[in-house]
Amino acid sequence: MIYHIYSKDEIKERPQRKNVYLESYLIDESSPFVIVCPGGAYKFVSDSNEGRPFAEKLNKAGFNAFVLFYSVGPGNARYPHPLEDLARAINYIKYHASDFGIDADDFALMGSSAGGHLCAIFCTEYEKYEGEYNGQKYNLKPNVLMLTYPLISMENPTHKESLKNFLGLFPGEKDRKKASVEYLVRKDFPATFIWHNKDDNSVCPDNSIKLKEALDKIGIKNELLLYVSGGHGIGLAEGKDAEGWIDKAINFLKDNMKNEAP
Repeated sequence: MIYHIYSKDEIKERPQRKNVYLESYLIDESSPFVIVCPGGAYKFVSDSNEGRPFAEKLNKAGFNAFVLFYSVGPGNARYPHPLEDLARAINYIKYHASDFGIDADDFALMGSSAGGHLCAIFCTEYEKYEGEYNGQKYNLKPNVLMLTYPLISMENPTHKESLKNFLGLFPGEKDRKKASVEYLVRKDFPATFIWHNKDDNSVCPDNSIKLKEALDKIGIKNELLLYVSGGHGIGLAEGKDAEGWIDKAINFLKDNMKNEAP
C-alpha cells in the first residue's frame, strides 16, 4: 500500500511533497522494520531495481519494509529536503506502528547510490529532525545501516549529477565538505554494511572505502565487500560477481539489530 506522509497544508507549503510517499511491504508480524531508499542521482527514485526487490527479500527474512519515494529533481532534492522526508517517514511509521503491527523501537536504513548518501548523511544529523510529531517525539536513530554502491563524498570522487541536485549548480568547497559523510561520522553512527563493485564507473568505489576508513578510525562496527565487476545500479546483482550480497547484508542486519526478526 501507499501512504502519503505529508498533510495537505504541508504540500501547499512545498508542492513537491505530494510526490513523497511510502510503499509498504508488511508481513503481519511484530518485527523490526527497514526503510529502503533507492538511488537515482537525486533525480528520480529507482524503485524497480533498488526498492521493491530489496523489500521483498527483507520480507522473506522476517523484516517489515517500506520503500521511501523522497524529494528528487532539480530544486526539489536540495538539502535538506530529502533528509526531512526521511525523518518524516520514520516519524510516520513509528506513530502508526500499532496500525502496521510492527516493532516501532528497532529499525534500519538501506540505501543505494544517492539513496545511500541520503541514509548515511541522515545518520550524522538525525537529531536535527527529532521534533514533535502529532504530539509525540521519537528517536530517529537507526540501529543498522546497509549501503549498496553508495555515494559518500561530495568532494572527489563524487557523482556530478547527484552533487548538482543535492547542493545546486555551484556549491562551494565548504558546502561540499559539509555534505561529505566521511567527515561527518560520529561515535553514535550505526553498525554499517557496505558493498561496491571495483569497476563502478558511475560512483567510484573509493566512496565506500573512505566511509570504511572513517568508521574504522572511530571504532564503528562495519563490513565492506568489494567485488571485481558488475558496474553500477545492478540491484540484487543476479548473475553478477556480487550475487548473494543481500543475504550477507541481512545476516549483518540480524546480528546487529537489538531485537532480531523472528
